[in-house]
Amino acid sequence: METHIKIASSILFLLCLQYAQGYKSATPLIKNVVRGGIHFEGPHWADNENALYWSDIVDQRVYRLDVDSGNVTSRRIEYGPVSLVVTVKDYPKLLVISSRAELYLLSWDAQEGDSALRLLTAVDLGKPDNRINDGKVDTKGRLWFGTIGKEDERGVEKDQASLYMMTKDNFINPEEKLVPVSISNGIAWTSDNLFMFYIDSVLRSVQAFDYDIDTGAIRNRRTLFSFQANNLTGVPDGMTIDTDGNLWVACYDGGKVIKIDSRAGKLLEQHKMPATKVTSVAWGGHNFATLYVTTSKRGLNLVQLAQEPEAGSLFAIENTGAKGYPSNSFLFPNADVY
Repeated sequence: METHIKIASSILFLLCLQYAQGYKSATPLIKNVVRGGIHFEGPHWADNENALYWSDIVDQRVYRLDVDSGNVTSRRIEYGPVSLVVTVKDYPKLLVISSRAELYLLSWDAQEGDSALRLLTAVDLGKPDNRINDGKVDTKGRLWFGTIGKEDERGVEKDQASLYMMTKDNFINPEEKLVPVSISNGIAWTSDNLFMFYIDSVLRSVQAFDYDIDTGAIRNRRTLFSFQANNLTGVPDGMTIDTDGNLWVACYDGGKVIKIDSRAGKLLEQHKMPATKVTSVAWGGHNFATLYVTTSKRGLNLVQLAQEPEAGSLFAIENTGAKGYPSNSFLFPNADVY
């Protein structure tokens, strides 16, 4: 009997150890990848380059992380604040970036200076204080992007912005898809392209639309997830989706990244970050299992900066148990001769 008890105890110990090791390996690990930013935003994974691009709105700079070497390079855009950065399909290191309320083509290997920028379009004409804020490319290669109203110390002027869709054919006059908007932010689509999710940050919610991938039409707008109803602080900012159909949302002034069931609108997980102002998220890395997270230190006072020394960094969350899809690139044939 004593022998049986010892054997049973040993088996139980091994099972507990195995469980503990399995739990440990599945515990998300947050790494600080790049420090020293002011207002990092807009991460975009370039799978064919094994690189991550992102921006610093306040410092007017675009960054590139070469994951293989760990090398980080950047380019300053003197013309104005830059927030959006996406790659162009079939043209490595060719980007679409925003500056103020304009979109430009930029070759990463071109000479320094704004003379390397090639203007694609300008939006929100007649509203000189507006600027482009965030955007994402759908599976058809169309760029969805939105603007933000005038910003000052009191906040953002509401209902002055729009959401646009730009294609290779309408780039001179992108189609206005949603108006009015106050702070256009995260966009994501389900893998079957039947639904689109969208964030206007002042609403403090994630909105859902029925989506027609062929025409780009959006309809039947409704609230999928409310920050107020779920007692969450801050506002939703950037957003991405994983292969299970769950949304990952950056909580600006909320200090976390949350995971939402896109079907039931249910809060599934909360991942606390070492910065209050979490701005955006994007999947990348090997097998798209790394969640890159951008943060900001804009507006923090000296006491807050001392409490959040890592604010304004690019982070990577590993071991979430989830993974995403490759980032889509803007379809623009003959971009090299435009």
